[in-house]
Amino acid sequence: MTGRWWFGAALVVALSLSSQGRTASSAPLANFEAALTQLAKELADQNLPVVQRLEIVRVLAGWGTPEVRAPLLAALKDPSDEIRASAAAALGAPDHREAAPALRELAESPQEPALVKAGALEALGSIGDASSRPLLVGATRHTDARVRQAVLKSLAFGPLADPADRVTYLIQLAEDGALQQLLRCDALREVSNVSEDRVVDALIRILENEPRFAMALPEGGGSPQQIMEIRRIQARDVAAWAAEGLGHLKAKRASALLMRTAEDRSDFFLRLVSLRSLILLELPDARPVFVRLLEDAVPDVRMWALIGLGQLADRTAVGAVKGRLTDGSPLVRTQAVKTLALLGDATVRPVLEDLQKRETDSNVQFAVEEALTKLPR
Repeated sequence: MTGRWWFGAALVVALSLSSQGRTASSAPLANFEAALTQLAKELADQNLPVVQRLEIVRVLAGWGTPEVRAPLLAALKDPSDEIRASAAAALGAPDHREAAPALRELAESPQEPALVKAGALEALGSIGDASSRPLLVGATRHTDARVRQAVLKSLAFGPLADPADRVTYLIQLAEDGALQQLLRCDALREVSNVSEDRVVDALIRILENEPRFAMALPEGGGSPQQIMEIRRIQARDVAAWAAEGLGHLKAKRASALLMRTAEDRSDFFLRLVSLRSLILLELPDARPVFVRLLEDAVPDVRMWALIGLGQLADRTAVGAVKGRLTDGSPLVRTQAVKTLALLGDATVRPVLEDLQKRETDSNVQFAVEEALTKLPR
């Protein structure tokens, strides 16, 4: 068995390398008929470990030509749920339109587990055959999250998406807490371009009810690996992207909620996004929040709080802004100077002139020079 597997693995590598840079319409079948035949034989061999057979399905899916359809269709009858599900998903391409009847049969079979149904429905959504759309629509309320995710993804983003009901499915996808967070955030960013009351209502519900990420910045800026992990989490922070959408839509009825989330201590990204949304709403009532956030542990939050105070044009905030001229972050000091130039009068000039004498950061120095040209003497 080991020898057979290594032969199959060698064919996998050969196919993977040979398929790079070729279009689906020009597959060199003359050179690889034997390889495809052997892969099909290996895939059907139930004595091989499932994990190895799944690797063959993955390669056939990547090969993507009509010639691989036959072994994948045969695998839809495999005793392994994982193989059937994987083979079904591998058929999800427009070139495999002829596989749609077999996939529909799989999706409609009461004997098939949710894992397999999800693979078949995902493939039908990717194929884009309009006759399959009612089947996908009927599965949007399925009890299994894998099935819901497969069909909602297709109806919201795939070739079966219809402008008549796309917003409905984007909202359902964004609100379903059992689905992948990254996909939900994609739906949030997309639906936030739709200025409708039902969208605002959904974003408010999500922001109110979504669990928070316990996300904090590492000391000293963090290593590249730590920064990458933070970016990964941010891309999946559902509550934060809901807050972003409310600002983008200028949903003033969400202002009280955004003022609360702007001071959420557990998730700095949620604080930052909520703060930026408050700035977009141009709310004088947000002034106390901006002032308190001048003491936030995250420099970006302090910087945006200064921007918010500058936008409000409230000169009573000058004292609080002056306090940021000694901030440990040059980014924050630079913005403090810019905000003072917006809010201040001649009384601010001596403060900035004193800063000019002792400041070592070039960006802050440039901001001071700019400010001094604008302030009255």
